[in-house]
Amino acid sequence: MRFARILVASILWVAAGCQSHGCGGERASEGSKAAVVEPHLPAGEAGRVLQKAITAAGGWKVWQAKRDVTFVSTLTIFDSRGDATSETIFLHKQLLHRGPIARMESIGLREEIVFGYDGAESWMLRGGRLVEQPQEKMFTEFHGISATLSFGLPFVLAELQGLTLEYLGEEADEERRWEKLRVTYGQHWRSPIRWAILYFDAESGLIDHVYAQVEAPFLEHPIWLGRWREYRDVGGIRQERVRSFYPADSSGSPVGGLAAEQLIEHLQFNVGLPPALFLRPPQGSKGSVAAAQELDWRTAKQAKLVAVNRNASGS
Repeated sequence: MRFARILVASILWVAAGCQSHGCGGERASEGSKAAVVEPHLPAGEAGRVLQKAITAAGGWKVWQAKRDVTFVSTLTIFDSRGDATSETIFLHKQLLHRGPIARMESIGLREEIVFGYDGAESWMLRGGRLVEQPQEKMFTEFHGISATLSFGLPFVLAELQGLTLEYLGEEADEERRWEKLRVTYGQHWRSPIRWAILYFDAESGLIDHVYAQVEAPFLEHPIWLGRWREYRDVGGIRQERVRSFYPADSSGSPVGGLAAEQLIEHLQFNVGLPPALFLRPPQGSKGSVAAAQELDWRTAKQAKLVAVNRNASGS
């Protein structure tokens, strides 16, 4: 854990230095005069609920001013007794408003993993080697695609093509009331999430929990309940910090204890990510990721700092 913290600090130090030296930070992006694209809202009640959710999460104009995002994602898996069995940390980088285009870089692994996804195809490097076997990247692909499609909710529901939105009415218990939207993802996204029902708090308009059918060979349950918790403001956008996942039955009620939890932290918008960062590496790629893809100085400097800290931790 100490090693992982050192790596996280190094990566965040590079990002902060990049912003302070004017290499594509928030001020530069927000100062541009790019036209705001209007949201694609469905007709009827579905459109009303989605518009309310967008406003609650910060508003469409604020979202449109965000061009890219980085954050540290920690995924913890729990066994049936509630004990943590694994913890995976990735630096997540994503372009916005261009469809689901993302890259994840592992933190704290001796054999570095880099995963990329462009909305149609995915790729993965392990120790600088391009992974060809689907089973070798199965879990990372599941995590990467799910995280990419989930980030930016509810805004991306008014951006992504190939989604179907359906209003399912209201639901309430003794204390709270929700409005529900069913989201069906097109097959071309290769999403493990077949459909999801989003429960928006009727008062705040924010996503409270999600009930979804999720398919993956290693999952024992097809239906999952996710709770979105600890909202905070980041650059005018309301973003949940914790997502907690439970196996569920056909009614959406939990049938077991906490199975996984995702922590999203150190979120930064408009860091100036270069498009070349997201390109699939050539078949013969070996060695460092930066050399294989001829990335800009920011990525190369990150890799150098990580290597320095790795050597320091091992001494």
